[in-house]
Amino acid sequence: MIRPLPPGLRGLLARGEVLLSVKDAVRELLENALDAGARRVRVELWGGGLERIVVEDDGEGIPLEELPLAVEPFSTSKLLDPERIATLGFRGQALYALRQAATLRIRSRPRGQVGGGLLLARGERVDLRPAPAPPGTRVEVLGLFAGEGRDPRAEARGVLDLLKRYLLHHPHLSLVLFLEGEARLLFPGAGLKEAARLAFGGLLAERLFPLERGGAFALRGLLSGPQVSRTRPDLLFLAVNGRPVALPEGVLRAVRRAYRELLPEGHHPVGVLNLRLPPGAYRLRLDARKEEVALGKEVEAFLEEALGEAIRGQNLARVLPEPKPLLSLEPPTPSGLPRLRYLGQFRGSYLLAEAEDALYIVDQHAAHERILFEELLSRLKEGLKPLPYPVLVELEGEPPEASPLFAFEPFGPGRVRLLAAPAFLHPYPLLLPEIFRESLKGEGRSLKGLLARLACLPAIKAGHPLARAEGQALLDALLACETPWVCPHGRPVLLKLKEEDLIRRFGRRSGARAKEESHPHPPPETTRGGS
Repeated sequence: MIRPLPPGLRGLLARGEVLLSVKDAVRELLENALDAGARRVRVELWGGGLERIVVEDDGEGIPLEELPLAVEPFSTSKLLDPERIATLGFRGQALYALRQAATLRIRSRPRGQVGGGLLLARGERVDLRPAPAPPGTRVEVLGLFAGEGRDPRAEARGVLDLLKRYLLHHPHLSLVLFLEGEARLLFPGAGLKEAARLAFGGLLAERLFPLERGGAFALRGLLSGPQVSRTRPDLLFLAVNGRPVALPEGVLRAVRRAYRELLPEGHHPVGVLNLRLPPGAYRLRLDARKEEVALGKEVEAFLEEALGEAIRGQNLARVLPEPKPLLSLEPPTPSGLPRLRYLGQFRGSYLLAEAEDALYIVDQHAAHERILFEELLSRLKEGLKPLPYPVLVELEGEPPEASPLFAFEPFGPGRVRLLAAPAFLHPYPLLLPEIFRESLKGEGRSLKGLLARLACLPAIKAGHPLARAEGQALLDALLACETPWVCPHGRPVLLKLKEEDLIRRFGRRSGARAKEESHPHPPPETTRGGS
């Protein structure tokens, strides 16, 4: 027999759909505050939030007559058009779910209202009365998950991580968190760089460079260079119009393409991407998994272009002996790398060069690999030339209709004959079948791996002595590369040692450019009698 579910069971299902932890409750209340235009938010947790949660804001407040409606299911002022969602919350289920899972106390007053209102709700019982209140809203949740034996410390850690994440996307929000009455987080709305210090730690935050691109599609954020990466994208955070969302696979692909060979295969940068998009460029889920978002191809293309432009404007040489922030440079070369003056060679493998206030150490084999690799990439654009003789290729499946690198024709089941190829591939007839098969795979990453192997073969090897003119010529050719920082396999090409590090380690007070050098004072001598 089909029958309507009783109210109590409906509330239990709503709770399970919205609330799995204290963190979920705080997220919903924080998003309500942000949607209300709050500039200051105070969060309190008692017993890890299991005894009491308080979220207080200075937002626009809820009119007295609308307070009872705010805790009803699917009641919201935010959702008018599902295709144009402009708020963090929109389903109208959060306060209803909290009412079913705990005791809910809401005190609120809009700025234009004389006096406020106090609402008490638990299950199906709702009481409302006038009460004095400052502008804004204060929500208290009492006895959440009572009797479930949850760990208060784990719940509090989850909330702390959540608040740090939201500050990356709302860095001008003034936010405080109190645990058991003691301040654990005090953020004055100091901007994205300070939010990154809070989320990533001071050392890592200093190794992030800024992102900023305006227009109909806009991007702001911070991102790491190749000296910082992880095998999982767990420290790469994305928000769309202020909403923290999970990373779509298309965004990860765009990031990988923007970095090209700067990062090893399977590695991801660290940082935060804050996208501002018009409504038609993205689509949100309307169910409980609001963190999932679908982005259009034009957004992925914009992101790849914006990231690539920002990366090319950075000096990405890895700093020795310890990481320091990389200053933005006026790029005197296509890559942004300063002009390098050859000084010498160490052990027949490393070139020593200077530029501005730094000593650069260049791996000559990796540098030559990068130069040859980019030459091969550029020659891909020259077009196809007929091969001296056709090359037969065995395929596992049916022959493709076309290839970006070869002209060919079918030659029986599972076979093709290669008829033309880029001229630089003609000297490698034994590799042509493998290159053809790899060229059919997605994103061109496998093809680039093959080109990297081709570049490695003739590159100058470690231990090969170079004359001064040859060393300078290699440095000059490296400067002309688009991505001189890493070899095609993702290993660093050059390292940087700043003069200030040498000054500190040698115990000096100034560098070579100082007009007058001051020597450290020796310790005073002690006379103990006698000569």
